[in-house]
Formats: sequence, structure tokens, C-alpha cells
Amino acid sequence: MLLPRHFEALAMRFVFLVRMLIAAALPLSLHALGQDASPSRSVEHRVALVVGNASYVQSPLKNPVNDARAMRDKLKRMDFDVVMRENLKARDIGGALREFRSKLRPGSIALFFYAGHGLQIRGENYLPAVDAEISSEEDVPHQSLNVNTVLNTMEDSKSGVNLVLLDACRNNPFTRGFRSGAGSGLARIQAPSGTLIHYATRPGSVAEDGDGANGTYTAALLAQIDEKGVPIEQALKRVTVRVKNATKGKQEPWMEGSLTGDFYFIITGPAQITIQPSPVDADAAAWQAAEKANTAAAYQAYLSEYPKGLYASAARVKLASLTSASEPLPAAPASPPATTRPKSETVVSEDRDTALWQQVQASATREYYETYLREFPRGKYVALARSELKRLAAQEKEQQAQLERQAWEKAQQINSEQAYQSYLAEYPKGTYAALAQAAEKKARKEATMAAAQGKLAIRDQKSVDERKGGAEKKNPNEARQAAIRELSLARLSAGEYAMGAAADDTTDEAEADEAARPQHNVKVGNFELAYYEVTVAHFRKFVDATSYLTEAERPGRTLGCHIPRSGGEFTLERSANWRAPGYAQTDSHPVVCVSWNDVQAYLHWLNGGAGPYRLPSEAEWEFAARAGTVTPRPWSDAGNFFARVFQQNKGGDPDQPPSRACRNANVADESLKKAMAWPVVHNCSDGQAFSSAGGYFGRNGFSLYDMIGNVGEWTQDCWNPNHSGAPSDARPRLGGDCSQRVVRGGSWSSTPAYIRSAARQKNPASYRASDLGFRLAKTPS
Repeated sequence: MLLPRHFEALAMRFVFLVRMLIAAALPLSLHALGQDASPSRSVEHRVALVVGNASYVQSPLKNPVNDARAMRDKLKRMDFDVVMRENLKARDIGGALREFRSKLRPGSIALFFYAGHGLQIRGENYLPAVDAEISSEEDVPHQSLNVNTVLNTMEDSKSGVNLVLLDACRNNPFTRGFRSGAGSGLARIQAPSGTLIHYATRPGSVAEDGDGANGTYTAALLAQIDEKGVPIEQALKRVTVRVKNATKGKQEPWMEGSLTGDFYFIITGPAQITIQPSPVDADAAAWQAAEKANTAAAYQAYLSEYPKGLYASAARVKLASLTSASEPLPAAPASPPATTRPKSETVVSEDRDTALWQQVQASATREYYETYLREFPRGKYVALARSELKRLAAQEKEQQAQLERQAWEKAQQINSEQAYQSYLAEYPKGTYAALAQAAEKKARKEATMAAAQGKLAIRDQKSVDERKGGAEKKNPNEARQAAIRELSLARLSAGEYAMGAAADDTTDEAEADEAARPQHNVKVGNFELAYYEVTVAHFRKFVDATSYLTEAERPGRTLGCHIPRSGGEFTLERSANWRAPGYAQTDSHPVVCVSWNDVQAYLHWLNGGAGPYRLPSEAEWEFAARAGTVTPRPWSDAGNFFARVFQQNKGGDPDQPPSRACRNANVADESLKKAMAWPVVHNCSDGQAFSSAGGYFGRNGFSLYDMIGNVGEWTQDCWNPNHSGAPSDARPRLGGDCSQRVVRGGSWSSTPAYIRSAARQKNPASYRASDLGFRLAKTPS
């Protein structure tokens, strides 16, 4: 059967291309084999993350997106798998890094190119997102891509060669209101082994955006990096010369780090020798070319040239999977019927049976096994194929069940009427449908009660305005949206960890130890957690929008908040509340003197009813606090340092070494002992007797601040005396004593026993104290 003319022409072009590829590939292979130190070759796995940020809210740029697109196209031509982001927003930074990381593997060539604004703060380089609204140094880390994070991603992936190209030293408006910790341009980085970093200009200097379609630096890169046979270091030196010449010496690119071997963007070999490939080589090369193209036309062209080739059956499988009923392709030339084949062709048929089976096993999908059975209904591997189809059917059934379990667990984690409705919409007759219906009714009742509680606590704004002479009318929804825009949450990826205190994690307080046991494994899903504890300024937006009265402010017998007294006791002070907690605070301090009930009213307002913002479960909280660590505290305390040194120490013992805690967290220390005669403190001074502004102390491994110390944090869980019967996932425990809720993290008043990742405390849901606040969590949609 003849092919239509356009397919015939296509097939001829394809075969011609295959032969040209063979002629080019074989001498290159011979050249590679003849060298001891081989430069970059096509077998390398090359991955690039390319980011161009131009559409900044505060200071847009002209060229970075053009730079990124041109670099993407150039890298693709050099066999890089490119992850591309234009005008990267803060919420998308994590996704870009995850996609980049997913493509890397040990030994990869990893490249990061960035064009846009960049700035340094305290020796770290940040690349701001285009929607960043930066007015102070504290805003930068959570609205920017940290260059060190990219380097860590490369290092963790064990890539063989790491290249970082930063056209990010343009002058920018962000640092005008910064303290002396910020500088112009970018800072020098201590590059990890096997990493080469190239800056558009010297560290601390400013680069030009360029008058043409590309920045001055990127234009030089584009002109230089595809020069054949030039090692990367030499290529970048030539880029430096180009830039210096173009700017008349005003801008000089800078290189940091070194590679452990040679890397070439494009290699070159000796004069090519034309070798006529053998028929077997030609068949294999044609098949490889068809696989690389992976189109129906390519497989059809292969079959036209090699209807009885070694890979003919595999090509038919591929063709069948790519061809749809609406786009029929002409059939490949048929092989002679089995009854008319000579003996030699029968052997070839058996070889095709085995060859196809090997292809099917390599893919291991239902479609491939079904195609094999159609192609060889009496083949040697029919029984195996049918067995595999049964296994895959069972596997698919289990996967569907797993998806349903995940949907149910997500609904439980969010624990809202809307979440259970979403599960029921997807699985109306699912395994957990009856439970979901009951949970939906319960969540609806709880939401109604929370709303009623919030309404009871809101002042009559009309009468207040009248007394003040008609205050300006507020728009609560506008205030709520503004509050949401100001939130900054870290995206934490799913993981598994050992929750609770290990057997050797002991203190002098047996009750604290018992509450944190038994240790058990917990699987945590993806979720988001605020970088900082909710601040005074943020909570004020809620109060101003609703005129809400916290429980500490409501007239009655329980008016007030518990504040510290000399000697280590907390007692109720009727004049204390979140505005006046008994010590000086600023808008950047964490809000305190708020009860768990107050937090629920705040969340109801923030969500506009039911919604994604919530308190973390205590399992989520501990996962975030540990940030991958397994020691009692996130900082090192080898040898049970605290238990050994601080068994009821009164602090200030000159014979004991200073505690590491004060370098990492705001805890009960010498400052508090001096101010309030606190009886049990850490043997150190952090300079903060009471709470400190968010971010004063360093962040943990997940870039979260004040997870340990500063103020205790409410969680969603009801109190249970220990972890017995705790679930193996991270949903909150809503059984137990729900009149009391779990508090985590310890505070500025906490003794060493409660400055631990596993430490748990309880308080009544109506309790308020000047060392107790909260942190927001969110389940991604």
C-alpha cells in the first residue's frame, strides 16, 4: 500500500535526517572515546532555572524578561531542560524551586540565570519578587528568592556542575529606608565546591540595564557562551572583557568559586570522518531518532523504512498509543502472513515478540500490555501480560482509594463545612461519606457558634460614632482584604517525622516529660505557616474593623490578663489587655493577652466566615518547629546539655557554661531574673526580659521565626494528657478536654523544660496571658 504524497515526502525527509544524524554521531563518538578528559557531551543531563523579573510594583525594568527569554532559547539549543519563570511573584517562588529540584539528579549540570532587581542584607543576596512591597529589611526575606536557597537546592541534588549567572545588580529603590545592614549591589558568596557564580558586576557595585533589547551583561553572555570548544571559565572571562568594553570600564563582571572539572557549553572535535553505517546500526539509529521525536509521523516514517525492523513491533505500539480515532494515519506496510513466512522469518517474528515484550515491560502501562495482546494474541508472554493487567487494575483501584483517603484527610485537616462539602461533591458515595455528612453538620454548628460569639463581643459602633461626633464609617471587608494581603506564609512540603520526646529527652520536670510522650511517627501534608507570630499591628486591623472586645477587655469578673509578678508567678491584672500587656511593646511585637476564643473570632473575620486560615494542629506545629532536626531543641545540645546544666539552677552560676538558648530564642534568662527575680532561668542573657519584636532572633531551618520562645502559641487541638491514641497524620485532635487547648513553643518566661520542640502545655480556651499569642496556618487550595 502506497503512502499519500505528503506522508511519503515526510518519510523520505525523516530517513534523510536519520542518515545525516548517524554520519554526525559516529565520528563524534569516536572522538569522545579517544580522549581521557572528556568535555561536556550530549549525554550530560542539563537543567536550567531561568527567571526574568521586570514588572515590579515599585520600580519596573525594561530588559529582564527579554534577557530571560533569549537565555532560555539559547540554553534549549544547547540541550538544557529549562524551567522558565517570567515576572515571578512571591507566592510562586517555592513552586519554581520545586520544579527545578524535581528535574535535577546526581551528576546533573545545574544552571541558574536571573535578570532583575537584586539586593543584599547582612551578607545575603535576595532577588525580589515583582509583587514585593518592601519598606524595611524585615520585608525582604519573605518576598524574595534567596540566592543561598538556590545554591542549597543544587547542592542537595548532588549535581555535578553548578553555574549561577546573576544579572541582578541593577540600581533599585528598595534600600532607601533600610538600616546600615543593607548595601547596594550584591554581596560576595562563599560558593560551595563545584559551583561557579558570575555576577554582572563587582560585588557591591551596580550594573546597567542596557539601551538595547537586552541588558549589557546578558547581551555579552548570549554572544559568548555558544562559542565552540571554550571552557566555561574562559567563556566568562571573555564576557567580562565584552562588558568592560561596552561600558568603557564602568562595569566589570565578577567570578566566584570554581569547578572540579572542565565544562563546555558546546564542544568541538576533529574533522569528521564519514562512515557508512551497517544496516543494524541504521535500524537502531532510525529507531532512536523516532523515539526522540516521539510523534505519530516519526514512528510511521520508521515503519515505512524498516517494516520488518528490530523495533517494528515497538513502533506499532507507540503509534497505536499516539494515534487517535479522529486522526487516522495510513497503516504501515504489513508483514507477510505467518503461514507464508519462511523459517527465517518465523525466527524474526519470535524476536519481534521478545523485542516488543521488552518494550512493554519498560513502559509497564495498561495500554502497552493491551497492545501486546492485540499484536501477539498467542505470544510467549500472553499469560504474563494478563497477570500484569490484573495487577495494574488492582493498583489503580488502590490509587483511587488513596486519593479518596487524601481528600478525606484534607477535609479533616481544614475541618470546615466547606471542606466536607467539597469531599462529598467529589465522593458522594465514598467510603467516608457518612462521616463527612456528620462532620459537616458539626462544623456548621461550630461556625455558627463562633460567629455568634464574635457578634456578642462587638461594640455597638453606631453609638460609639455618635458619641465621637460621627466617626467616619469603616469598610470591614476592605480592611479584611488589606490584612490578608499583608500576610506572609511559608509553604512547607509534606513529610514524615518522629513527634514527641524521645526516651532520653528528659528534664527535671516529670510532668512536662510525660505530656510529650510516647514518641510516634506522623505524616504531615503540604501546608502553609506564617513566618512570624501575629503582630499587634495586624490584630489591631481586626479590632478596628469590627470594634471587637477581647475577653480581657469585657467588663465582668474575668476582666483583664495574666501578667508576671516578682518571684515567677502570673496573676490576673484587670487593667491589662492586648494593648497594654504589662510591658512596653511596639506594632512589630507579637500580640498577647488573647484567648483561644479571641483567636477563633479573629479567624472568622479574616476568612469572611469559613475559609483556609486557621490555627496549626500541634503535629503541624512541631513539624515546623523541628524543621528537620531530631534533637530536643533545634539548636545543638549534644550530651543533654540543658538537663545536665540546669536542673533547678537559679541562673547566673559562674561554674556553668553559658546556655546556647539565648543565641537562638527569647527565653527565661538573666534579663528576666534581673527584672522580675525569676527563680529558674537559662544561664545566659538574650537582652530581652519580656517579648521581643518578630524576627529579632534568627530563623529556623524552614525560615520561620520565634517557633521556640518569645510567646507561647495556641494550636487547634483539644488537650490530651499525652500522645497515646494520637493519629498518625497531622490533623488536630478534637477529642479530649476541649475546654482546654494545647499551647506550644514556650515563651520569654519559660524554663528549660519547656524550651523544647516536643514540649506541650495546656490552658483554658478563655485564658489570657502576656506571654501567650498565636501564629496563622493555612491549607493550600
